[in-house]
Amino acid sequence: MYFKKFSLMLCIILISTFFTIHSVSASSNFEDISSKHEAYEEINYLIKLGVIKGYTEKGKTYYKPNNKVTRGQVAKMVVIASGNKPLTVKKSSFSDVTVGTELSGYVERAIQLGYFATNTKDQFSPNKPLTRDEMSYVLSKAFKLDTSQYEKNDSPFVDVKTTHPYKQYINTIYYNGITKGSGQKYNPNDQVSRAQFALFVARAKNDKYRLDLPIKEVVVPDNSAIIGTIQVTTDGLNIRKSKDSSTIDNIVGKVNKGSKLAVYAIEGDWLKVSSNGGYAYVYKTYAQFLDMDGKTLGNAKKQVTTTQNINLYLEPTSTSNVISTINSKVKLPVYNTVSGYYLTVVNGLPGYIVADSTEDVVVEKPSIPDPKPTPDPTPTPDPTPPSVSGDILGRVTVDNLNIRKEANSTSTIVDKVKKGEYVQVNSVNGYWAQVTYKGQNGYVHKSYIKLLNQNGNPLKDRIIIIDPGHGGNDPGTVVGTIAEKNVVLKVSTLVTQKLEAAGANVLMTRTGDTYPTREGRVDFTHTNYGEIFVSIHANYADNTAAQGTETYYAKTPGDVYEEDIDLATFVNNQIVKNVNMKDRRVREMKYIVIANTNIPAILVELGFLSNSEDRAKLTDDQYVELFAESIYKGIVEYYSKQ
Repeated sequence: MYFKKFSLMLCIILISTFFTIHSVSASSNFEDISSKHEAYEEINYLIKLGVIKGYTEKGKTYYKPNNKVTRGQVAKMVVIASGNKPLTVKKSSFSDVTVGTELSGYVERAIQLGYFATNTKDQFSPNKPLTRDEMSYVLSKAFKLDTSQYEKNDSPFVDVKTTHPYKQYINTIYYNGITKGSGQKYNPNDQVSRAQFALFVARAKNDKYRLDLPIKEVVVPDNSAIIGTIQVTTDGLNIRKSKDSSTIDNIVGKVNKGSKLAVYAIEGDWLKVSSNGGYAYVYKTYAQFLDMDGKTLGNAKKQVTTTQNINLYLEPTSTSNVISTINSKVKLPVYNTVSGYYLTVVNGLPGYIVADSTEDVVVEKPSIPDPKPTPDPTPTPDPTPPSVSGDILGRVTVDNLNIRKEANSTSTIVDKVKKGEYVQVNSVNGYWAQVTYKGQNGYVHKSYIKLLNQNGNPLKDRIIIIDPGHGGNDPGTVVGTIAEKNVVLKVSTLVTQKLEAAGANVLMTRTGDTYPTREGRVDFTHTNYGEIFVSIHANYADNTAAQGTETYYAKTPGDVYEEDIDLATFVNNQIVKNVNMKDRRVREMKYIVIANTNIPAILVELGFLSNSEDRAKLTDDQYVELFAESIYKGIVEYYSKQ
C-alpha cells in the first residue's frame, strides 16, 4: 500500500514537472527580453500561438532579438501564424532544402501558398536574412491583406521608387498599420531582426497590436488642380519623390529636353508635377512654363500695373482655375492679349488676368546720378548735347570713326567722325548702321556708336545679351545644396523679363541647365549682334568674412572701355544701394567673356555665397528680385545717359 502511494505521488510530481517545463518554454520569460522591451507583449503573444521559440543555452532561455531573422525561420513562423500545417513532399523543390526535415515542410507549404516571390536557380536560401522589401510581400500574402487598392498609389517613402517591384506591398503594410518606416524612409534593402519580425507578424495577425493607421494620401493627381504646363530645358532632368537634391534615393525617373509635364504647385525652387500616375518634383530652374497653346512665352510686349486686387487664371476665362490672387499696384509683364485677358507671369508662373483691371506702365527716363567708382577707373563725363535729330542717335565712342559708302569694311570711306560726336541713325542691319552725318549718308559699324533712343523709351529695340554664369556640369560655387549656376540663372531670368517688358530685345546665353563655353558665349553675343553684354555671377572666398558686390570690366587694346566703365558703375551702384550690399567697387579684370567681346561688356559678382549674410540674400526670393531690379535699373541708366 505504501508502495502504491509512493508511486502515485511520484507520478504526480513527474507530470507536474513536465507541465512546468512546458510552461517555461511557452512563456516570455527570456533572459534577454524584459517587460520593458518594445516587443515584449508581441513576443509573448506569438509564443502562446506556438509561432516562435527561444534558444536554450546552459539551462537558460534566450530570444536573441537582435539576430537577423532568416528566410527559413520566416517560412515556419508565417505558416504557423496563418493557421497552416507543414507540407510533406517526396522530392524537395530546392537544392538547399533537405527533404524530410522540419524546414522542408514549412518551406514547401510557404511556397505552395505563394508567401514568397519566385526564386531563381532552384534555391530557397533558407539561411539568408530576410530584407524589409521581402517582408512586405510575405506579410501581405500570408495574412491576405488587400494590396489592389495600393497598386497605383505612390509610396509614402522617399526611397521606394514608383518602379520598385514591392511598392504596392510596402504601401499595403504601411497603410494597414504594420510598419511606419524610419522618418521618410522605408530602407527596403535592410535586414529584419527577430524582434522586428515578431512585431510585424503580431500586427499582421491581430489588430490589437497594429499602429495607428495613417491617413491614405490622395496621390492620384487631380487634373482639375493643374496650374500650368512646363517644358523641360535640359536632358536627364531628375524626377524626384521629394524636394531633396542631396540624395539619389528619391529619384523616380528622368526626362529629357522638350518633355512636357503638368504642374500642380510651385513649392520654393521645386515644381510639383505628375509622373507615373503620382505626384513628384522637378527643380524649376530646368523648366520653362508654356502658355495655354503649349508655346513658350517669348518676349514681353509691355508692362502693366494692377489697379485692384485680381485673380490669376489658368486660362483666359473667369470660369477656369484660379492660380493665385494678385494685390493692387503690382507691376506685371504682358506677353499676349487673348479675349480681354493679358497673359502674364507671377512668381514664375504664367496665367491670365483681366486686362481692364490694369493700366499700362510708362517707361520713364530716370534721373542720372553721378557714377562713383574707384578713383581708377574714371567714368566719362556727360557729353555735349547732340546737334542732330532723329528717333535714334548714335554717339561715337572711338576717335576717327570711318563712315563708309557701303556696309562693309572694305568700302570707300566718305567721312570720319570724332569721338563724342553724334550721327543720325536711319536703320540698323546686323552690325552695320545706316547713318546721316552733316547731310552725308553712309554706314558705320554699330560697335563703335552708342545707340540712343530719342522717343522717351531708352531700351526700345536695344539688343542686350544676359549671360547667366556657369551651368550644366559646371555648377560654379557650391555651398551645401546651393549652386551658383542656379542662383544666377534665377536672377538673369528676372532681369530678362524686366528688360523685355521695357521693350528691349534680350537674349540669354543659356535659359536652362546647359553649359555654353566661354568662347561660345562670346560667339553667341557676336552672332546675335549684341549691343551690351552683362554676365551675372556669385562670388566665393576661403575667408567667409569676405562679402559684397563687385563688377568687372576688361581694358583691352582698341576696346571702348569707357563705355564698359559707365555700364559697370551704374549696375554696381544700383545693387549696392538697393540690396544694401557692401561696395567692393568696379574693377578691371580680363575675363574671357568680357575681354573678347567687341561691345560694352561687364561681369557682375552679386555677392559671396561663402558669406552667410550674402548667401541669405542670394537665396531669398525677395532679395533675388532686388538684385534683378537693380541690374535692370543700371542698364536703364546706362542707356539714358546721352
